[in-house]
Amino acid sequence: MSASLGRVLRGFEAFTESLFTALSRHAAAVDVTLFQGGECAGERRVVVRNFHRGDAPARWLPPLIASRLQNRSFALALYPKLIRGGYDIVHYNELTMGSALYHLRRSFGGHYKLLYCNGAPSPPIHYHARCDVAQVLTGPHYDEAVAFGMAERRLFQVPYGVDDTLFHPRHKASRESIRGELGLPPAARVVLSVAAIKREHKRVDYLIEETARLGSDVWLVVAGQQTDDTSDLGRMAEQTMPGRWRFVSWPRARVADLYGAADVFALCSLTEAFGLATIEAMLSEVPVLIHDNPVSHWLADGTAARLIDMRQRGALTRALADQLQLPCDAGAAELALSRETARTRFGWEHIAGHYVEMYRETMQCARHPDTP
Repeated sequence: MSASLGRVLRGFEAFTESLFTALSRHAAAVDVTLFQGGECAGERRVVVRNFHRGDAPARWLPPLIASRLQNRSFALALYPKLIRGGYDIVHYNELTMGSALYHLRRSFGGHYKLLYCNGAPSPPIHYHARCDVAQVLTGPHYDEAVAFGMAERRLFQVPYGVDDTLFHPRHKASRESIRGELGLPPAARVVLSVAAIKREHKRVDYLIEETARLGSDVWLVVAGQQTDDTSDLGRMAEQTMPGRWRFVSWPRARVADLYGAADVFALCSLTEAFGLATIEAMLSEVPVLIHDNPVSHWLADGTAARLIDMRQRGALTRALADQLQLPCDAGAAELALSRETARTRFGWEHIAGHYVEMYRETMQCARHPDTP
């Protein structure tokens, strides 16, 4: 479930939508309902009305308070549906919403189990006492939770899954038409990043600075949710690389086309719970540049992804220059191997069963004690 699904383009929402579709396709025996905060209801989809952080009155509040209002109002509206529907497991990403459901269960009853997916990521101190079990996405985050003191019986190391039938190198066949739609020259060298268009965390300002130092034939495309920073970042891009940038917020299904139009993918965040877009790029056989940290090492194991220190000015510029000077077909074998590795580790066909097993074991776990 997701309070922002249908209203926001982020990794949380993309994963929730993808998981729902994958379970319907690969695990039909699982009776799953998708609760979401926006768009239209449908088969096994339920829209839960709530105060969205972008609407009045939430938009008049500071961002953190607005987010809390959104998730708590979602939980309050959701709780009666959970009780009436007799749901066994609540699988969620938002900490505040899960905490609200925890307190509602403690105060008014309910037999549902709370399965928190740590996709932020949040340190264990923020979630260990307000969920029954937790899904962590990578080896380093599992080790962190165990070191904190969480019992291994309350932890599942299960990564995000990705639709490898959607993110596929066949989209390269549409390279020319997608570039035309974006207004990019056919011979341009295109740097793509798929991330919220913001300074904090995603560091799009760093991406602009590093890309702007390259030649006049290098263009930048950033695809993701617009934020309060987007207008300022657009002005920054226009000042430093006039005309050679595009910010787009395309539907999820169309983002796959953007990978087909790109020469290289870069994600400039210094920390990630997972890095869903990184896997999408690997599956699309696009060269990948990401920051060098333990999670990235875990994610990139066995692939051609290049890890660099993006805390350093000029590091990304040098890496991009190295990649973009190669012939278009350079490294094709390595990129194909990266796709196969990513498909085996993260493709839904291979890991949907791990989710089914996680749900089965969650049903057998005792609820975490309802203590203050």
